[in-house]
Amino acid sequence: MNTLDLLLQLDESKLKKPSKEVEIKRLSALTDEKVIFKVEALTPDKMEEIQEMAMDENMENINAAELQIMTVVEGVKSPSFKTKELMEKFHTYTPKDLIRKLLLPGEILTLYNIIGELSGFDGGAVEEIKN
Repeated sequence: MNTLDLLLQLDESKLKKPSKEVEIKRLSALTDEKVIFKVEALTPDKMEEIQEMAMDENMENINAAELQIMTVVEGVKSPSFKTKELMEKFHTYTPKDLIRKLLLPGEILTLYNIIGELSGFDGGAVEEIKN
């Protein structure tokens, strides 16, 4: 069967974005309970939107820290960093400020990398066929 036929047979409901749960161990130690974040792959449109938001005013360079934080804002589904109660609790006005207050730079980078892997940036998502 060729690839076109395989794609035509594919059940569209199975095209869900990959997700996983990760524990933030430092926060778990502070709460004496497991602090679990549910993270999810980003859509191509959302990834493009984040990249545009992370560009400098000349649209020449990407601010890596901004890219990482915005990816975490959009890729962490539970708990949402957009939750009003969380922002009020930690006296922050934006999800980005909340992330900066709650998480360490290494935790942000790790979440960014996990979201990237779920979004197909792990290097193993596509395999070249050698003839």
